[in-house]
Amino acid sequence: MYGDWKLVFQQLQSQSRWLTLSVACAVAIVLIAKLHEYERKLVSPTLGTSLLALRMFLILIIFLTLLEPVWTWSYDKETLGRVVVALDVSESMETRDQHAALSEKLRWAKSLGMFGKKGSKGDVDEWIRRLESKEEPEWISEEEEPNPQRREQRSQTRRKDIEASVETVADYSRLELAAKVLSASKESVLDQLSENAQTELAIFATDETRVDREIFNEILAGGEIKVQRGTSDLSQAVNTAIQSDSEIPLAGVVLISDGRDTSKLDQKKFQQRLSGLGVPVHTVLVGSEYRPRDLAISHLDVPETVFEDDSSIVKSIVHAYGFEDQEVTVFLEDIDSPDREPLKKIFTVEKTETEVAFNLDNLDLGRHRFRVRTEIKDRELRDDNNSREFSINVVDGTAHVLILEGEGRWEFRYLRAALSRDKRVTLDEVLFEQPFLGILDAPFFDSQLSQLPPVEGDATQFANYDCVIIGDVSPRHLTLAHWRNLERYVRDEGGTLVMTAGKRDFPLSYRGTIVNSLLPIENLRTIDLQGENQMLPPAQRGFHFSITPDGEQMAMFQLGDDWNQSRQIWSQLPGHTWGILGQAKGAATVYAAALNPGERPSLELERENALVVQHYVGNGQVLWLGVDSTWRWRFRVGDLYHHRFWGQLIRWAVGFKATAATEHVRLGLSRSVINEGEVTKIQARWNDRFLAQHPNLKSVAVIRSTDGTDFRKRVDLKAAENQPFMHEADVSDLLPGEYLVTLETPGIEWAKKSPETVLIVREELSEELTDVSAFRELLVEISEASGGRFFFLDEVAELPELFVGTQDVTSLREEIPLWSHWIVLAIFCCIAMTEWVVRKVNGLP
Repeated sequence: MYGDWKLVFQQLQSQSRWLTLSVACAVAIVLIAKLHEYERKLVSPTLGTSLLALRMFLILIIFLTLLEPVWTWSYDKETLGRVVVALDVSESMETRDQHAALSEKLRWAKSLGMFGKKGSKGDVDEWIRRLESKEEPEWISEEEEPNPQRREQRSQTRRKDIEASVETVADYSRLELAAKVLSASKESVLDQLSENAQTELAIFATDETRVDREIFNEILAGGEIKVQRGTSDLSQAVNTAIQSDSEIPLAGVVLISDGRDTSKLDQKKFQQRLSGLGVPVHTVLVGSEYRPRDLAISHLDVPETVFEDDSSIVKSIVHAYGFEDQEVTVFLEDIDSPDREPLKKIFTVEKTETEVAFNLDNLDLGRHRFRVRTEIKDRELRDDNNSREFSINVVDGTAHVLILEGEGRWEFRYLRAALSRDKRVTLDEVLFEQPFLGILDAPFFDSQLSQLPPVEGDATQFANYDCVIIGDVSPRHLTLAHWRNLERYVRDEGGTLVMTAGKRDFPLSYRGTIVNSLLPIENLRTIDLQGENQMLPPAQRGFHFSITPDGEQMAMFQLGDDWNQSRQIWSQLPGHTWGILGQAKGAATVYAAALNPGERPSLELERENALVVQHYVGNGQVLWLGVDSTWRWRFRVGDLYHHRFWGQLIRWAVGFKATAATEHVRLGLSRSVINEGEVTKIQARWNDRFLAQHPNLKSVAVIRSTDGTDFRKRVDLKAAENQPFMHEADVSDLLPGEYLVTLETPGIEWAKKSPETVLIVREELSEELTDVSAFRELLVEISEASGGRFFFLDEVAELPELFVGTQDVTSLREEIPLWSHWIVLAIFCCIAMTEWVVRKVNGLP
């Protein structure tokens, strides 16, 4: 192990230094010789020689020390390579594969040591090989039983015995099987692996975490698993190896999984990453590759809210495995009316995924709960995925909208046309300036606010409307009295006011008026793009809506089936060449901004270039829309996106006015129907005057279950940043069911009943349990891409052999500087003291 021992004098490398040192020592020797000649006259020859020897030895020590001697040696150090063992603990690993093929059960039984003798193992390997080749194994050989008839009988008996003996292995979950194979025996695979490499242990599913051997064994024994298990992301196993801060080189990764990756993993990029890892990833398959018999309601497409007298369609996706050419019955049951005859659909299974739709008609106002279920068939893997519950809220079927416009500009024409064709919108218009030839008794549109339908009591003339849209209206037509009524409509009556930009008058002609307090923006500036930009195709012309993260939370901006598709649609819509932007006020929320092409969005830029902005005013809200050309979105697609945007905006306004409210507070949810594990925001919007009277107001949301249980949860609401009147909190950890959310204010008595709203949490069927068959192909691809090996569970005993000889040998060099060592100083001092004592004892100076 050790070798190359050397004594090195470092100053010999500098010729001038050691020559100077040599001359100095020579001079010292000459002087000592002169001294010796003098002392010979005073002492005996023996004593003189002794003193001379001591002095010469001191000179030698000084000479050698100043040459800086260093004692060096080198040796080789062996370090075991590092191996990461990553175990999949996702929900699918809890599957008990009782449906597994006999060949798979034989493999598992072999891995558990149920066939002890080597000869028996050889027979088992042959049985497995023939079964996987769709051949009948030779259970009894001709040598064992020469008689063909008796051999056939004994073969049938042995097969039954073997099937019965291996049936017990299917009672273990995949995780339990892995536990028994990895660490059950005295000389377990993990122990053998630790002898050949430094073993690091990790568990993964949605994310990953490192564990020590004790925790790993507890998990294998059924202990608590502290990672999210809803999805399986195999790339987490590689992340575990890469993200280690260990200096020990990585020798390999062992990935133990059923091969089901339910994350949105880009297989091609993942394999490229594996090939660049530089170490082998060995994969071990756990679980049956055969899909079990199962019926499951995997998905529901249900509207959260429908209008009265509407016919709503409930779409369910039924997964059926192992029931080919069989009839399956699907029921739709009314949970609130169990005596009501359920709707029923029957279909014949022709493919694994079938859409079954039901029509729900004539539902009364209010919330209704339903259940979609299938019949439970014999030998199904699970029966907890055969039903899904949902609820539908039936609301008053009409949205009341008022448009106030100065003249018949394009924006007014197309907006009126879109909303007037919407069966769920009752539209009134006031067009202040319009041509009138006198042929009719009156202009086609109302031209005065006094022509609006009357209201009861002292309410404003706008109180009957869910939403009022202000167009390019001149101050001549909307006077200060009208604006005071509009402010009352928003602040006191809880209405939604939508303000749109106009080239002639609005809002630039209203500076210094009540309009400024209603607008959610300030420091207004006009964008007017002219010149070559006008000649570009519509999709490249002008500026586009840059939807902010807050905007993406709003349904009005979702133009596609999901937000990935919506972002693409927004980027391809025709641009706008004119608009009015501004700086968002402190408490306002920016839904969309106008950014230059290539400009990277940031919070500061979005607030400085606010295009669609919302803020709360008292009990109501105001929305600013800084363009007059949303009609351009009709280019080549007709009403598709133009009407979808405005229709969703109107329904957003209706939903706002329908939220639970009192004269002091409005209670609502960002989403009233969520899937299990998703987040909704509880929001209490306080009247600013009431909040000023109670500056230390504390808001608490109380969540109660409506199913009769004692579940009760209190959530403290905190004031939102820059919005002191908005108290809010996120909620996400609720079990599936229906909940009633109420508001409490400790220390303050309510004159009326506290506002309340309903939250529905729908059960979400995990993708992990949709298809639980093991996926060998992915594990094979991973091992091949990284230069590793694929193993069945009965082959894991060969794993430790792959890491024999993976030690890392490092050549180390060590040295001891003798010239500064304390022993040299001690020797020098001892000799010098001896010389001094001898001189003094003998009377020498």
